[in-house]
Amino acid sequence: MTAPAWWARRVDTTGRPGGEILIGVVDGRHDSDDPTFVVAQGFLAFVEPFEMQRFQMIAAMLRARLVVVETPGAGFAASRLQPEERRALLRGDFRVPARRMLRAATEVIGSAGPDGATGVLGYSLGASFAAAMAAVSGNAETGPPLETVVLVEPVAVQRWGATALLSAVRRENRLVGAYLEETATVAGAVPPLEARPGEAPNTRRRVDLLLLANALRAGCLSDDLRAALRRPARRTRRLVVVRGEESSLSPRQAVRDLVTSAKGQGIEACLVHVPGPHGFWQSLPAVGSTMTTLAHTLGALPS
Repeated sequence: MTAPAWWARRVDTTGRPGGEILIGVVDGRHDSDDPTFVVAQGFLAFVEPFEMQRFQMIAAMLRARLVVVETPGAGFAASRLQPEERRALLRGDFRVPARRMLRAATEVIGSAGPDGATGVLGYSLGASFAAAMAAVSGNAETGPPLETVVLVEPVAVQRWGATALLSAVRRENRLVGAYLEETATVAGAVPPLEARPGEAPNTRRRVDLLLLANALRAGCLSDDLRAALRRPARRTRRLVVVRGEESSLSPRQAVRDLVTSAKGQGIEACLVHVPGPHGFWQSLPAVGSTMTTLAHTLGALPS
């Protein structure tokens, strides 16, 4: 399977210092009714070749266009969280920065074709942004409602103590190396950013990163998803949650409760189990196997 090429564009919807966001686009659609997903990334993941090679593969396997949005505060754009976004994150609210990220993605989608996004996909920290984007979508500013939500390894599905969250992160970090080694076995694979001398993000704001990580502790993802499901007009209609069987950062029971709650609100929702811990996302072979399952799952759910 040939991976489609990707391109990037900087977008500023604020007109203020630090308002720039970098967007990466990869189009794997075969025809006009194939989906477009806005993608929210994990912590310290950027629009750069190592990360985008994963999304090139996903776009090809899902026959989808992916619009990947860097998180303000770190990355290859001159970005930072705005004051109102910082205040929101202090209370665990991802909706304020998510609105800006979705607006930027919507602007790029509009310039790349007349059809808007049909869904959102987020991994880890990005799962919180994905749920928040679904909650704020559906107006002239943010584009049409995001009807399909795919959450990979969501973290903010429960409240976390600082010590417990830090302990889980450290435990998972010890396991990432094996998955990076799997990616390195793929012919032509790009090594991680930290292994490419001379390359580094333009922006890495420590306070913003601390606010983003700390906001996960409030466990507000479920609230955002409920808001997306309650929207009176067109609303989120499908939810897929992907969880690593050995994950410490995506708690088993809390994830099950999230899916059960969504089903109780009348939408198609399912939980997909994949082997491994949180860091399976760093392995191209593991992600390829997961996308085979996800493509089948999305195809089986009513649209």
